[in-house]
Amino acid sequence: MSVLETSQSPELLAAHQARRDAVDPILALSKPLPKPAAADVVLSCPGGVALVRNTAVDQASFGYLFTAAHESKLAPKVDGPKAFAELLDLWAAQDCFRPGPDSIATVTWPSRDTEVSRALIERGFVPQSALAVRLAGRAFVGDAAPDPTPAPDLDVVVRRAGPADSDAMARLWTEQLHWEVQFGHTSIRPTTRERVAEQVAQAVGGQEKQAWVAERDGEVAGLIAIQPPSHAAWAAHTIGVAPAAYLTCGAVAAGERGSGIGSALARHVHAELDAAGVGAVLLHYTIANPLSGPFWSRCGYRPVLTAWSRGTVG
Repeated sequence: MSVLETSQSPELLAAHQARRDAVDPILALSKPLPKPAAADVVLSCPGGVALVRNTAVDQASFGYLFTAAHESKLAPKVDGPKAFAELLDLWAAQDCFRPGPDSIATVTWPSRDTEVSRALIERGFVPQSALAVRLAGRAFVGDAAPDPTPAPDLDVVVRRAGPADSDAMARLWTEQLHWEVQFGHTSIRPTTRERVAEQVAQAVGGQEKQAWVAERDGEVAGLIAIQPPSHAAWAAHTIGVAPAAYLTCGAVAAGERGSGIGSALARHVHAELDAAGVGAVLLHYTIANPLSGPFWSRCGYRPVLTAWSRGTVG
């Protein structure tokens, strides 16, 4: 029997699950850690076990825009904060732990389990991004219910995106990426233009993604792209609500931020998703971005998982 199998006792896994259930019932059931790959490291201590997975990202992938060239990820199972802190220290002693420029160390943990926050902060980790969820029918701030109609004083048209919108969508998507770079967890790579073009093509194609745009005076000023439940399993498995979609991109032209276009667009899109029977929508936002968290909270989203990290992307 391997060290990992021995460390993942039924008692530890039950204690870990009980902790998750107590802090956030929307989380999906936790699964045992997978069998280690060749480059993985197994760590254990009283009350805890973890798998450290070290990866070199595919530099031709869209994910390379949001992931460092080298990443070390800690996946822990613990019965409490003490074991969590000890696993962090064991991880930091490994050769694979080398956060810095374009090299990150990341651990993702339930956002509402705040008892582990101090251990992370004391060891130099910062909250990088939140995986947030909005349940179907959740009201927007100031609304009795989601309303697909823009405010009467806002001259904006929200509609499904088509191939003719591709250039405008690529411009907005790229502008959003450039805005995010300043927060240290997104990078403009040599292949950024090609990767964004691929995402836009998927979105206007309507299979892997769906997209909506907001127009003012005939100009595209806002964009939302969604992975439908049929293509969002990679994110949907984190919660116990189905079917779940994933919001890949939400962007408003820099000169239009704060004008109400983003809110009108989000109301329209989420009303359509609610009507289509989508039970939840997930998205990631950068915690250091002063616009993202407040905006998505007003749209009915709240954090589920937080990625804590050291190092930078790019």
